[in-house]
Amino acid sequence: MISRRLARIALLARYAVPVLLLGAAIILAPAFLRSATPEEGSARRQPRLQPAQWPATTVTIANLGHATLLMNYFGVRVISDPTFFPRVGLSFASLFTIGPHRLTPAPLKPEELPALDLILITHAHMDHLDVPSLEALPKTAVVIACTGCGALIRPLGFNDVRELGWGDKTEVDGLTVTAMGARHWGKRWPPYGRDYGYNSYVLEKNGVRMLLACDSAWTGLFAALHNDPPEVAAFSIGAYDPWIWNHADPEQVWAMFKETGARYLIPIHWGTFRLSREPADEPIRRLIAASGNEAGEIVLRHIGGVWSAPPAPVKMAAVHATASSHR
Repeated sequence: MISRRLARIALLARYAVPVLLLGAAIILAPAFLRSATPEEGSARRQPRLQPAQWPATTVTIANLGHATLLMNYFGVRVISDPTFFPRVGLSFASLFTIGPHRLTPAPLKPEELPALDLILITHAHMDHLDVPSLEALPKTAVVIACTGCGALIRPLGFNDVRELGWGDKTEVDGLTVTAMGARHWGKRWPPYGRDYGYNSYVLEKNGVRMLLACDSAWTGLFAALHNDPPEVAAFSIGAYDPWIWNHADPEQVWAMFKETGARYLIPIHWGTFRLSREPADEPIRRLIAASGNEAGEIVLRHIGGVWSAPPAPVKMAAVHATASSHR
């Protein structure tokens, strides 16, 4: 009896993985394995990024594709939702991955990054919490993630993993990070399994604030920033067709951006992986059209591009206060 059970277990172990892989391939192939058209797979050629040369006297940000932003935030080196490899999705011991293929190569490899101080993870979806990419990064970096994601990140060997709930804050080398909400969802294995949560983040150092918004459907949550607006806001602009209840379309993103009061908008989550039905370049085209004569507020429009925040305008309240003190 025992030998028969062992034989059955061995048989299952032998065939279960191939069957699962075949089933996953059949299900995912139409959406994830379709070849990119020349228009979708192309990206404007950018000068080679040199993050080691970025000054520590301002905020410099590069778009590495999808939701991955590399930043030098007044000397604090930050990366968000890192994805570097040809696919994201179901990873098998980081040997191979089943899931969407990159349409645009990552502008930098993990070994080309500067020494990172901080890794930001907005939520546990596989295109944001990519295990192979995290495994390739230095474990000395602080990782800030939503409540629950630590269970996925700590086993990778990171020494300092901080989970924040909405309204919680922490500090890394003088950079304050505050978690806030969005309108999204946090299950890694939908529709079942654990909900790991999801966070947007407000970064602040030297009086310069930035919103890194989580993937989100339209919501009024970000309007709460308007009284003390960020200098720049990064919003996801793709994957809305047919996932509009979890991902805002470009016109909704423009409206949410204006509600924050931010000066500049960085569009992310477009043109890198095929996660939905809209053409890869449609989100950025629609966003620019929605902005009208304010299109100059949209920066970092190309994967591989880099942008530095210009000096913030002097607030009139501060000018009046200074003038009064000299009377």
